[in-house]
Amino acid sequence: MSIDCINLALSNRCNATCIWCPTSRGTKHNFDMPFDVVKKIIDEAADPAFPNPIKMIHLSENGEALYHPEFLEIVRYIKAKLPDTALNLLSNFGLMSAKIAKPLLEEKLLSSIQVNIDGHDAKSYKAVKGISYAGVIKNVKKFLELRAVYDPAFDFSINVMTAFEYTVSVNAFMQTKPDQYKRKIPFSTYEETVKSLRKFVPDDIFIKHSKSGLWAERGLITSGRARINVDQSTLDCPLLMRVEKEVFIAPNGDLYPCCYDDNNDIVLGNVMESTLLEIHDSETRRVFIERLKAHKYEEIGYPCNTVVCCQSINIKKDQFDDMTKDYDLGDTISIVKNNIIHIKQIN
Repeated sequence: MSIDCINLALSNRCNATCIWCPTSRGTKHNFDMPFDVVKKIIDEAADPAFPNPIKMIHLSENGEALYHPEFLEIVRYIKAKLPDTALNLLSNFGLMSAKIAKPLLEEKLLSSIQVNIDGHDAKSYKAVKGISYAGVIKNVKKFLELRAVYDPAFDFSINVMTAFEYTVSVNAFMQTKPDQYKRKIPFSTYEETVKSLRKFVPDDIFIKHSKSGLWAERGLITSGRARINVDQSTLDCPLLMRVEKEVFIAPNGDLYPCCYDDNNDIVLGNVMESTLLEIHDSETRRVFIERLKAHKYEEIGYPCNTVVCCQSINIKKDQFDDMTKDYDLGDTISIVKNNIIHIKQIN
């Protein structure tokens, strides 16, 4: 298969400490991607000899891209080299200053931005991310003001997954608390968060209800602190299609299989030592994908041998409502036990 999308970890640093992000995320290469690594990747993709056009480039793989001191220069470089390629940014907006937002919108450098706002107030938001709710909301409001002036149709959306819902979901599946359950978890829901956001967010902006997963809970399984009653050999890799059609590149140039390999434990090659196509067509990558398709997760090793943590965990709404019916805004969670959940694989 051809390469459709490039995921760049422009920075593995992050200002947030999200409850649903692994503590190991990005620690192996906890720095920003050098500009020469970016240029090497983009120049190859822009070469007329490259076999197919790149449809999209994600700029925020595995960290907060806005940490990069040359973020704007990098985006301008990519836009100049690949003008027809969609550029996407996922950010927590803690670092989205007007100094960055204005040129992004005025120069139409990006195709879309998603921001995670995972709570209806300061307490519920901090329970997820550990950073200032007021600061993020201030930055979002300023961005929306600039959007209205420079690019009113710009594709901006918001993702929501509250710490309360995440904690209930993890506990229902694993019968224990999340690995990063270190803060008091106030009651908060997607619906309450949407209600608070709609006070200043226009109706044309989509507010998505994110799905719970167990990406951050691998340590509970590998350490034996939680047990799962699932035969992992029966589970498909939910990101197989992305693994086949996309590339994920760490700040040092290592190419790894997907976004759930949060600390780049599986290295398929390095773009400073080989071309993208050489790595993409390599025997190493071919064998890896064959094992993935055959569910040989133990042969692959970590993190694929915890493939259950890559699945989407969905509590049905009526079950969730019943489990949480005794909670009101302002309440703090106590661990819910003995509940039935539904595991849905992402296709």
